Amino acid sequence: MSFIAAGPHPRGIAAAAVPRPGHSGERIGARLGLVERMFGAGSARSLAADGSDGGVEETCRNLAPYYGCSIDTIVVTGNTRTKSGAILREMATKRGSCLDEKLIRRDAAFLRGLGYFAEVNLDAEQSAPGACRLIVSVVDRPGLFMRFPYPVVNYDFEKGLSYGFTWKVKNFRGNAENLSLSAIRRQEKEQGAGFSWSNPWFAGRRVRLGVDAGAYRRMEEPGDANEEYVRERVFAGVGVGVPLSRNLVRQIWFKPSLAFEARDSRRMLPDGEGSIGTAYIRQNFLSTGGEIEYDSRSDRISPFDGAVARLRIRRLSSVHGLEESYIFYGASGYFYLPVGEERSFIVAVRSDVREGDLPTYYDMRLGGVGDVRGYSNDGERGRVKLVGTLQYRARFLGPRVFRLPKIGEFDIAMNWTGFFDTGTLTDSMLDIDTSVFHSTVGFGIEIISPLRDIMRLELASDGTGQPAFYLTAGTDF
Repeated sequence: MSFIAAGPHPRGIAAAAVPRPGHSGERIGARLGLVERMFGAGSARSLAADGSDGGVEETCRNLAPYYGCSIDTIVVTGNTRTKSGAILREMATKRGSCLDEKLIRRDAAFLRGLGYFAEVNLDAEQSAPGACRLIVSVVDRPGLFMRFPYPVVNYDFEKGLSYGFTWKVKNFRGNAENLSLSAIRRQEKEQGAGFSWSNPWFAGRRVRLGVDAGAYRRMEEPGDANEEYVRERVFAGVGVGVPLSRNLVRQIWFKPSLAFEARDSRRMLPDGEGSIGTAYIRQNFLSTGGEIEYDSRSDRISPFDGAVARLRIRRLSSVHGLEESYIFYGASGYFYLPVGEERSFIVAVRSDVREGDLPTYYDMRLGGVGDVRGYSNDGERGRVKLVGTLQYRARFLGPRVFRLPKIGEFDIAMNWTGFFDTGTLTDSMLDIDTSVFHSTVGFGIEIISPLRDIMRLELASDGTGQPAFYLTAGTDF
């Protein structure tokens, strides 16, 4: 399948004057400064046309003679499962603009970071004096790994082993939609299932739409007969993403959401005789929320450049059963500071605050895979959490592409990481300055492949006990 972009881009992108094809291939655009690189386009690798590990730097060198040329055509080739329009709409480089190194650098990294392609290559050829044709060549990842169920195994040193399956249809209908169905069980303690669907360009417009639904059941009662816990819950929700800027490199989004939840829980409640006792109650909740997001990451799976920051709020109000309401606030910032090709420091700060008629099962803990890795204290609970991370990420393998008979192109890349986590937990923001921060150190390996977007194997310790091991699939960093 091939596609030629049609129609001029309404807003041409000005570029500095550079030599035209046939002249010196010297690159003239100045490198981005640290601050601009931190908040702007990123760098990650794409593959050369011969399958070698070329990288974004080589792509930029190959296209250097064409910088400043007007792009009269963009051609997409090699795509068999992804619609060409779904590729072109994600590119900051548009027809009618001038070929710009910063945008090429961003697009080469971003397209590969979508997780749909085993290879992404950008090339150009002269079409007229001062004009060029941009060629985007991709190889779709094998359908075997993009639309078939696969087993899931996670391990957490606190919670133990969980297992199940996930059926995730990535790039559904070739339109970058994601459809998933999953079921997870943790030994004989708890089980859950979920469904989700998302479309980043709903109805062909730059509006995100997502729906999800799920169910949870705890089979084992807590050892403490007075402990509050959720026995069962069923929920369904919808979320929308509305862009607040037209810039694809530095995106700003507003994301309102609405959800309904039916919950069966054990609570400590007055018994009508002046004493407190446990009772199982059923409640229905309406959840409303919103989030503001800024995102300039080089890709969405394993970024080495850019930043993402979020401010969010969610309010839950009971509409049936015991009357309650509570609010969750959150803020987070992840900053990727490149220190070389595919090497970067990651600085992350996250905070969560919970207020209202909270059941104790909503009290937060400190420690775990998405938190202060390697720290554990079951007796420590709070409603205000502040966590910071300094992490180093470096690519040591790939991307490498292998041809598997009857399957297709299989790509793999691996990063190693070293990290320092610190965090504190308290009941009030006013106590943050006097609270105790707990810190851990650790290292890990990240595996990027069609099997899962990213698999993380991490070992961490606070220096006082046995190191904690985590095996998870996620993109926290």
